[in-house]
Amino acid sequence: MSIVATPLEGLERIRAAAASGELDRVCERLGVGMLVVFGSAVDPDRVRAPGDLDIAISLRAGAAGDLVDVVNALIDLTGTSDIDVLELGSAGVVAQARALGPPSEPLYEATAGDVARAQMAALTYAMETAPLRRRDLELLADR
Repeated sequence: MSIVATPLEGLERIRAAAASGELDRVCERLGVGMLVVFGSAVDPDRVRAPGDLDIAISLRAGAAGDLVDVVNALIDLTGTSDIDVLELGSAGVVAQARALGPPSEPLYEATAGDVARAQMAALTYAMETAPLRRRDLELLADR
């Protein structure tokens, strides 16, 4: 497949792959536990065309593939190299909340409820730690 799609075309392609079961097969083969698209491509209030397609994934323990394998498979599925992949297991609390909060679109989960549990955990942790992050910023500003 040639890599010429725009991020929005890539979004439609990965949605079609999810609907056909192709995305499920790729995720199962590579050990992806969940896959969510987020960011400007799925934002209904976007003002301009997105510059990339943001995709959050979690890799299961003992995954057959590594992050490079997953990125290459996603490029093949979407037809665009304009993707940013966030691996949730190594992402910070703010990045996790951004990827899993609205607007986001879950396209794959290995076990029913995985995405909902991850969303609740990420958003709760971000909310609970917000005062600490705010205080850190205040202390940095005082230097």
